[in-house]
Amino acid sequence: MSLGARIKRVRINNGLTVRQLAEKVGLSASFLYQLEQEKTSPSFSTLKSIAAALNTSITLLIEDNLPEEWLIVRSNNYKRVVTDNPGMGLKLLTFLGLREKRMQPMVFELAPGAASTDIAGYQDKEHFLYILEGKIEVTLRDAEYVLNKGDAAYFIFDAPEEFRNAGKDKAVGLWIYSPPGTK
Repeated sequence: MSLGARIKRVRINNGLTVRQLAEKVGLSASFLYQLEQEKTSPSFSTLKSIAAALNTSITLLIEDNLPEEWLIVRSNNYKRVVTDNPGMGLKLLTFLGLREKRMQPMVFELAPGAASTDIAGYQDKEHFLYILEGKIEVTLRDAEYVLNKGDAAYFIFDAPEEFRNAGKDKAVGLWIYSPPGTK
C-alpha cells in the first residue's frame, strides 16, 4: 500500500476529513488531497506532523510489514469485560493499531444456568456465534435457538433478548459482531 493510501486510511479511521487533518497539521487541504493521491510527496517534517495528528508513528505509515500486535492477539492479552451478569465472562480480542475494523470478536463463557440479558444494545448488528464448549440458547423476540458444541450461527438481531447456558457444564463460544463500536 502506498504512503498516500495509508495516510488516507488512517485519516478515515480517525474520523477526520481531508480539511480537518489539513487544519490540524497546518497544510492546505489541496496539498493533503494530492498527497493521498500520490501526486506529491511530503517532507520529513510534514510526514512527522501528519503522523502526530493521526496519533501514529511515521514508521507505521511507511513500513510494508505491520507489527504483530496489529494482526495477532495472544491469549494473555485478551481484554476482560465486566458485565452485570453473574456467571458470564467476556473477553474482547482487541487488535491494536489504527486500521479500519469491520467486526469485533469476543470469547464468552457462561456458567451453568447463567444468562446474558443485556444484549438488547447489540440489535441491528450482524452476529456470528461458534460454540466451543457446552450448549447455549439464543432467545430473540419471537424465536429460540439451541446451539451445541461445534454449531455455528449467523444472526442479524432485530430484537435480541438473551444468551443462556442451556447445559449442565460451562459454555464457551466465539462471538463476532459487526459493525464494531458501542453496543
